[in-house]
Amino acid sequence: MKKTIKKLLLVFFLIIIYTYTLAIENIPDNMVLLEGENITMKTLLGMNLKCDEKTIETVSNNKTISKKSGETKLEVSLFDNIFLKEIDVDILPKTKVIPVGSVAGVKLYTSGVLVVGMSEIEGKDQKKYKPYENTGIKEGDTITRINDIAITSTNELIKVVNQAQGNPVKIEYTQEEETKECSIEPVQTANNEYKLGLWVRDSAAGVGTVTFYEPNSKTFAALGHGITDIDTEELINIASGEFVTTRVLSIIKGESGAPRKNTRYS
Repeated sequence: MKKTIKKLLLVFFLIIIYTYTLAIENIPDNMVLLEGENITMKTLLGMNLKCDEKTIETVSNNKTISKKSGETKLEVSLFDNIFLKEIDVDILPKTKVIPVGSVAGVKLYTSGVLVVGMSEIEGKDQKKYKPYENTGIKEGDTITRINDIAITSTNELIKVVNQAQGNPVKIEYTQEEETKECSIEPVQTANNEYKLGLWVRDSAAGVGTVTFYEPNSKTFAALGHGITDIDTEELINIASGEFVTTRVLSIIKGESGAPRKNTRYS
């Protein structure tokens, strides 16, 4: 009988230890709150939160911090004696925002120019050339400099390549976050233009939804996600961008397997 009681007590204490261990592991390392907002964090009997050496007031099983906006730290302890962990807390001022939900156009400019394709060039002698061959450069790479001149647009690339007058140009480009260099000898065409055989793009466009507007700071926020290039299907390395006016011209209802069948914007 005594052995059975001891086993039951052991199991009981193990369950308590396991329960408290799980509760401690579920306590976050960082929190973001608004001024006056309650901390909706589950605690067990004996687990206390302290801020500036003061135990935080308990309100309807929630915790509230009386501090103004800024950064603070919360100390989690057991029975006010055993330190468990520390939580970094960012307290933000209460802000009133106005819901919007309007469609907005987005124009993005790449950091350098993005290589989106390659093609043969017909030279002045009517022969076909691939000046980019065996240089290591490929679709999805970003050209950042040519002959040590920073390239920020397609027009700049064309200008620098033509200024070389057919002499090999040194190209600095980024490939999978690694900076590389190569040399390409431009091909002169029948129009007396010099080309590398690379199709490049310096911008992209799309649409988004403005979610809210904050009248005091005159700032706004919009839904966002990573944007991939239509040709390379890789994320675009964005240097800058701007919002432009957009109108929805027509919408065709999506179907199963094709949720965005056809939407036209201007």
